[in-house]
Amino acid sequence: MQRKYFPFDKNYILEQAQFDAKQELLVQWVEIVKKTYLLRYNPLGLMDRNIRKIVTTTEYNLQELSELYDELAGIYRYKHGSNQLELLFDGADHYAKYQADWKDSFVQWVHDFGYSKAFLKAVMEAAIFFPTDRKASLAFNRLRNFVSDQFGVKVYKHKGIVPMKIA
Repeated sequence: MQRKYFPFDKNYILEQAQFDAKQELLVQWVEIVKKTYLLRYNPLGLMDRNIRKIVTTTEYNLQELSELYDELAGIYRYKHGSNQLELLFDGADHYAKYQADWKDSFVQWVHDFGYSKAFLKAVMEAAIFFPTDRKASLAFNRLRNFVSDQFGVKVYKHKGIVPMKIA
């Protein structure tokens, strides 16, 4: 990949920090969704086949969520977009600060999105139940539409991030 800007551009540092935190945050994403779903929709802890699968699954299919993570990371850079490095008077490293800020924002987004039952079900469908047929891509599309509605932007592969036009 060819860099278009100078190497200490904030967005490059932030992008690398987001990439390095990806695996940890993907697993944390599914864990938060599991916990939220069980607390909200199964507070008594009653066990049936689906709940047992949710509780016992520890290996997740993160392929669909990985692509959505990349889009969320891009949206974060778009919303917090400035290529100027901040002045850090505490002597902290820019990389560590941006990674910590990104992790905090991402976890907060997942908690906020957890108020939507459709979001919770789509994440669990993609990561825990992961159907091998067309339904996996349908869960991804539902998640993508949910994110677009939440942030008011559309993510295109060739155009980038474009604000949605509301009539």
